[in-house]
Amino acid sequence: MTHCLHSFMIRFHSSDLFDSFSKERREINTVVKNQNFLMVIVSGKDRPGITARFTRILMNHKVEVVDIEQAWLQNLLGLYLVLDLSKASESQDSVIKDLLFEASRLNLTLNFRLYSPEDMEAMNQRNLYVLTHFGGTPALAEFSAILAEENVNIETISSATHHESHSVEMTINVHGVSSIDRLKQRLMVKSRELGIGLGLQKMEAYRKNKRLIFFDMDSTLVDMEVIDEMARCAGVHREVARITEKAMRGEFDFETSLIQRVALLKGLSEVDLMRIRESIPLSPGVQDLVTTLKYLGYKLGIVTGGFDFFADHMKNKLGFDFAYANRLELKEGKLTGKVVGEVVDAARKARFVNQTACDHAILLDQTVCVGDG
Repeated sequence: MTHCLHSFMIRFHSSDLFDSFSKERREINTVVKNQNFLMVIVSGKDRPGITARFTRILMNHKVEVVDIEQAWLQNLLGLYLVLDLSKASESQDSVIKDLLFEASRLNLTLNFRLYSPEDMEAMNQRNLYVLTHFGGTPALAEFSAILAEENVNIETISSATHHESHSVEMTINVHGVSSIDRLKQRLMVKSRELGIGLGLQKMEAYRKNKRLIFFDMDSTLVDMEVIDEMARCAGVHREVARITEKAMRGEFDFETSLIQRVALLKGLSEVDLMRIRESIPLSPGVQDLVTTLKYLGYKLGIVTGGFDFFADHMKNKLGFDFAYANRLELKEGKLTGKVVGEVVDAARKARFVNQTACDHAILLDQTVCVGDG
């Protein structure tokens, strides 16, 4: 069905405004008989009382507000309303005319569009996700381009800044997407290329209050790869890096690569480990983030394929509740080159997260995992 869109600018005199409106309405009168829903967009310079003035008109006409949202940006207002005119005390023309005159009096722009019940039902076929990223304009441009290519509509965008951390949150409708898995993969690949954090959650999960957050340690909580520093200290950095590269190429799994790398660290002293531990830099913004999350009552944990000697230290330093990591074997103050117990790989990380959530009666939908992989 054809949608009818009309915009009336704020500089019209009242008589001009009414004449223009009447002429336009006569031209479209034949196509709006069943269009009982009215979308109204009011925009312009903000000041107190705007919402009150428009909603007073709606009340007087006995118009039901189906949906409403208001946005403010640098003293500019955007007021969005969806109205059901089916039970209005007067005609559609009368309601729209009064809204237009009020916009003119307030020196605001008012746009409106009429919809049928079928149009409204079609628009409500939505599959919403929340996309959050921690990048600036380049990230916004890159992610927006991917969304457009995948036929994703951006419904809302908001931003937040806390000290040096800046995040952008997008509500997106993936109803027309052919493959949500491909969309996720493209977004994650681009986030790694840009070197920024990204999260994508279904709206239903996003709306549930989060209660448990797990962080990876290396290149997430801390701004380094600890095993690389250990290898430098032991004089085996090239050998360790070579094993890491083979694992990244898929020549062997994480467990095998970890055991081989730890074996090369044999003989590294506890004094060396302590010196490395004290020099580990936190990632930018981590201290502020953790302080805020603790204030809000979240339970916090570390789950890492790194080592307990460092993870336990970070747990105590930052005031975390849990820390799960690989345990290094020390004898007579030196590393033996062995890992004690089962290696913490991706599967074991998942078990730790699941078990911790279960032990504290927290749903997985209320659990967040943060990492660089």
